[in-house]
Amino acid sequence: MKRHYKRFFATLLLGVALFGLSGCVGRPRPVLHDVGGCFFIVGDPDCVQFKRTKNPRYVLCMDAQGHVKGKRRAMTNQELLMYTHYQQMRQLRSIEAELMFQRMTYWDPWYW
Repeated sequence: MKRHYKRFFATLLLGVALFGLSGCVGRPRPVLHDVGGCFFIVGDPDCVQFKRTKNPRYVLCMDAQGHVKGKRRAMTNQELLMYTHYQQMRQLRSIEAELMFQRMTYWDPWYW
């Protein structure tokens, strides 16, 4: 009986994970990019392409068609720390979810 519950919850968790991932397929996630020693978040639809400006603390963002969407300023030290902390927490949660899924789907042949 226990095995059926484990299989059910493993299937449910897999379904939820696939549903969550399906929302991320078409959207590029912003990434941190180093330009001349300053860090910028680029890669979203409004900043697919970028160019340096005369001011090293700004980049000029363009969409996929090359239309200018505006300037972005470099991240401050505090913003950079928060960004890296957020990324580390996302990675940790992903690893925890994977381990939980492995525990749920593990079948011990000596259990019976």
